[in-house]
Amino acid sequence: MYSYIKKQLKLAVACLMLPCCVAAGEAFVFAAEDSWPPFAKADGTGLSRSIIEQALAYSGSTATFITVPYARALKMAENGQVDGAYNVTRQQNTLKRFVFGSEPLFQARASFYYPKDSTFNYASVDKFPGGLNIALITGYEYGDTFEAHRKRFKEVRLANQRQIINMLLENKVHMAIMFDEVAAYTLAAMQLPEDAIRKGELNHVSDIYVAFSPEANNLQSKLAVFDEGLRQVKQESNIR
Repeated sequence: MYSYIKKQLKLAVACLMLPCCVAAGEAFVFAAEDSWPPFAKADGTGLSRSIIEQALAYSGSTATFITVPYARALKMAENGQVDGAYNVTRQQNTLKRFVFGSEPLFQARASFYYPKDSTFNYASVDKFPGGLNIALITGYEYGDTFEAHRKRFKEVRLANQRQIINMLLENKVHMAIMFDEVAAYTLAAMQLPEDAIRKGELNHVSDIYVAFSPEANNLQSKLAVFDEGLRQVKQESNIR
């Protein structure tokens, strides 16, 4: 009997040490951006939300999603109005504002895009001449290298991907940075061919995360639950 009880106690302690057992059944509130299809669509759905919901299902946790523009989503997370915002790049300026778990949602590639007739073809942001107009989404991060050189550009910050593509189509900017899958999805949604704008060199590859608010209740428990859920999702679906 003593041996049986001892084994059961060891099992209970081991379970308590597992991230998935730290705090099951958490209730999350996320700010969901509305302009990064197919990862985040205008109605709040998208691939990112699907991954999040799958990850939370392993612990019986639930999530409420508030759909807002990306910049507002970040501000809501920073102010503690929500537990976190997602589709965030982990880089120097975001590390100062948010708490990140160990598991990204997925990885995404972003490239330079130009008007179709443009002759620009630079390999990296440090190679571009200064003073160029560049179309970007309001609040988005584009990697630490871009951050180091952004003052050399004239940024045109826009609300959504369609606006960026239209600016390129109308030659109103010299260039843009867009995530490749997002650019392809948006061009198709606009019923435009892939070569309606010209894709250039790779700008950066980002691990895409949920950025958690430093003010979130039960933050460490929520991080543990979420990370463990993401690991389970990746094991079952081979997400990288």
